[in-house]
Amino acid sequence: MHRASCISLHLVRFDSIRGAGSVETGELPGVLFCSVAADTQAAGTEPNSQQAFVFAVLGLHATAHSAHRLLDERCAHAPWMRDAREVWGAVLQPYRHKGEANYLNRTKPGLLFFKDALATPPPPEAPFVSITTSGWNATPEPDMARVHEFYTGMLATRSSMTAMPGLHSQQSFFFPRTIEFDPVSVAIWRNLSAMNEFAYGPGVHRLQTQLQQDRRMADRTSFTRCVVFRNEGTWYGTNPLDGSAGR
Repeated sequence: MHRASCISLHLVRFDSIRGAGSVETGELPGVLFCSVAADTQAAGTEPNSQQAFVFAVLGLHATAHSAHRLLDERCAHAPWMRDAREVWGAVLQPYRHKGEANYLNRTKPGLLFFKDALATPPPPEAPFVSITTSGWNATPEPDMARVHEFYTGMLATRSSMTAMPGLHSQQSFFFPRTIEFDPVSVAIWRNLSAMNEFAYGPGVHRLQTQLQQDRRMADRTSFTRCVVFRNEGTWYGTNPLDGSAGR
């Protein structure tokens, strides 16, 4: 099974609600997965509509060179990004990864990265990006009640993150066809202690984690922390890796 070594991530924001275009990477070597997902929860739209203000372009790459090249050539592969109010792009390397996702093999979800491809963890005071996914097994008639129950909890978790110290931003995204590919959440943290307080301290996130363990509302989840090799652009008006910028 193929596994990735690097991630390319673009966060794209528009002034008006709309659908995103596609990302054509067929001629770009080393791309193992690349797709556009919409933050329909924040837009108040149905996931299968793909209508939103904010989108993510998530790419998994066999090499760092491939990820850097997509960042360099993003408007050639996704011309609709030129119309955005704001774009933040980054090349990420995981330093911690656990769980399963279906981006590299829809019928046999698994780890996305080889252990020997993981980076050295950054200093505790350094900013980083966390990426979490959740997924459901492919069946002719998926149990959408489980999906809705899981995402009701996710909405509560997102609400609990409002104005949290140490968090620059967080979004959750559905890919086209809702759960064909595992939905993904992206959070940009200013330091490790802020994330630990949120993830392991008392509150909604710890409750939802326990509910998932007890009730298996999703068939699989994954969690990845990433160092940022390179980033360009702004997100909500600031460089999200600048620890002096408040939000």
